[in-house]
Amino acid sequence: MKICLFADARSVHVQRISAGLAARGVSVHIVTQKPMTVEGATVEAFRIPPATLMNPRRWQSRWRKYLRDFMNRFDVVHVHFLSPWGFTPEIIDDGCFMASTWGSDIVQPPGEGRPTESVIEERKMMLRCAAKVTAWGPYLARTTADYAQIEESEISLLPLGVDLDLFEPMKSSVKPAGSPHKVGFFKGFRPVYGATFLLRAMPTVLSEFPQTKFHMIGDGPELVKCKQLAGMYGVDFQIKWIKRQTHGSLPGHIAGWDLSVVPSACESFGATALESSAMCVPVVASDVGGLHETVRDGETGWLVPPQAPEQLADAIIKALSDNEMRQAKGTAGREMVRREYDWNTILDRWVETYKEARERVVCMV
Repeated sequence: MKICLFADARSVHVQRISAGLAARGVSVHIVTQKPMTVEGATVEAFRIPPATLMNPRRWQSRWRKYLRDFMNRFDVVHVHFLSPWGFTPEIIDDGCFMASTWGSDIVQPPGEGRPTESVIEERKMMLRCAAKVTAWGPYLARTTADYAQIEESEISLLPLGVDLDLFEPMKSSVKPAGSPHKVGFFKGFRPVYGATFLLRAMPTVLSEFPQTKFHMIGDGPELVKCKQLAGMYGVDFQIKWIKRQTHGSLPGHIAGWDLSVVPSACESFGATALESSAMCVPVVASDVGGLHETVRDGETGWLVPPQAPEQLADAIIKALSDNEMRQAKGTAGREMVRREYDWNTILDRWVETYKEARERVVCMV
C-alpha cells in the first residue's frame, strides 16, 4: 500500500506514524512545507511546478494538476492537521482522501491567531469530503463532528499511543527516604500549555515541601516570561531549566520524577500524560478536552480546573504527601496505557483504517 501524507515532517507524531507504518510494509511519502529526513519515508517539499514551454498553464491550473498527481499516484492521500493545501472536492474525488484533525486546526488555542474564513471553510470541506476522518480520541471526535457538521460515529478513533519499550519504568533501586521530590513539565512554553500557571503554583508547593525540584523541559515564546516569573516568585533556585529534548531522550528525564504536571489551558488529547503514565509517574493535569480521557482522575492521577494555580498547587501537595498513593496511581497508569494505548496495537489499526478507506472509495466508483 502506498500512502502520501500531507503533514509537517518536523512533528514527532508524524515521524512516529511514518516509521511505524513503514515497519508494517506500508510505503510512506510525506509532502511538507519544511522537508527533513524521516525514518521509513520519502520526503518532498510542497512546491507548485513553475510554468514551462511544455506546461504553460496558469498558476492555479498547475496547482490543481500538482495535487491531482498525488491523488492518482497513491492509494491514500492523508492530510494530517487541516492546513490549506489547496484541495477541492473535485481533486479529492480523483482518489482516496483521508483527513485527521489535531485540535488546534479546529479549536483556537489561547495566544494563537484566528484563521481566515476561507481557511475555515476549506478545513470543513476536507472533513466532509474525506473517505475517512480520524481523531485522537472521543473529545476530539465530538469537536470535529460539531465543527464540520458530520456524524461523530463516522470518525475513526486512532489515538497517539505509547511505545511501551521506550517509555518503560527504570529498574533502579528504591529512592532514598528523605530525598527531594522531583516534579516535571515537558509540554513546552506556549500560552496554551499553561507553564505560567505551574510557576504561580510553585510558591505554595514549596511552602509545604521546600526541597522540591521542578524540571521544566522545552522551548517556546513564553520561556523568557516563565524565567522572569520564577525570579519574581523567588522559586528560580528550585527549577532546573532543560532545553527541548528528542522524543527518545524523554524517558531518561521522566524516570527520575515523582510527578508529572500538564497544566494546559486547552488540550485535544494528552500524549505527554500517557508517556508519563507509561513510566509509572502519576499526573496532575487540567480537566480540559482530551486530558479527561488520558488522565483518570483518582486512578492514574488528579484533574484540576484549568488556569487555577491554587487548585494546581493543592493537587501537587496532595500527591507529594502520600508516597504509597502516588506509587499506586503510577502503577495503574502504566496498566492503563498497556491496555488501551499500546503503540503497536494502534499502528495495526492505522493500517486497517487505510484499507477501509480504500475499500469505501472503490465501492463508490
